[in-house]
Amino acid sequence: MKKVVRLFLLILLAIFLMLVLCGLYFAGRDYGGYFIATKGTLANFELSSFASDSVFVREWLTLRSDAGLTVECGLLTPAREKEHKRYPVVILLGGKTTGKHAIDYALDIKDVIIAAPNYPYNPRESYTLSQFLADAPEMRTAALDMVPSVMLLTDYLWMRPDVDTTRIILLGYSFGAPFVPCIAAHDRRAAVAAIVFGGGDLRGMIRHNVRRYKGPLMSDFVSIVGAVLLHPLEPLRYAEKISPMRLLMINGTDDEQIPRIYAEELYEKAREPKKLVWLEAHHVNPRNVDLTRRIVAALKSELTQIGILSAEN
Repeated sequence: MKKVVRLFLLILLAIFLMLVLCGLYFAGRDYGGYFIATKGTLANFELSSFASDSVFVREWLTLRSDAGLTVECGLLTPAREKEHKRYPVVILLGGKTTGKHAIDYALDIKDVIIAAPNYPYNPRESYTLSQFLADAPEMRTAALDMVPSVMLLTDYLWMRPDVDTTRIILLGYSFGAPFVPCIAAHDRRAAVAAIVFGGGDLRGMIRHNVRRYKGPLMSDFVSIVGAVLLHPLEPLRYAEKISPMRLLMINGTDDEQIPRIYAEELYEKAREPKKLVWLEAHHVNPRNVDLTRRIVAALKSELTQIGILSAEN
């Protein structure tokens, strides 16, 4: 039994060292070329309506590029579109289990187009160490592909006659928040980069959240491996490159998943124009309708002040 345990630990150590070496090798790599090549050019798209009400028409949108990339999205458009009117757009990157269904949580807003891309990887509810290592390559590829996925979605939105291309809002909350700085740095078409209940330092945030359920050894191991795999997306790596795009951050004072230190670290590293708004709240949860309404109200207030949204929205 001791030999089996020793062999298992040696295998883990070998994998760990290999990942660290790979991370160091690719640490300075510019992924811009990879993102553009993976995105390709929009080849075709499909729209299928599935629901509507007095405010929005709800549709599923499928985008396909000539590079083989397929992006599934949820799409909300105003139910009573006004002729020749161009609407602001929110590209919405939601929580890890919401993906394209993030459009279901659009509350207290109208006369806006909302597009939510799906995540290419469905995370497990929880992980054993072996499951984490087995899924790691797929998780990394899926995470990297979110950048070209949003870029392809922006291509589609850019060609729609009802989109005001000067008022595109790139908004990520919770699981979707870390993608925003990297996307903003590689695609300058959004007017605002909004990070809601997110922060910087992936290693620190992963370690903090794994340690809430696992021991120190497991949390340290997973955080190091995770930070190496996701280094191309590290928010602190791109914080300074968001500018001159406007950065808007909204965070919770009692967020149990994103401690204040990580939000402030990202904010301090970013350049002007920027603003950080604090809400007295724990971490965002789709089932917490009251908090969702408060977040939407804060977003509307800030975006109206800078002319992205109007009082009608």
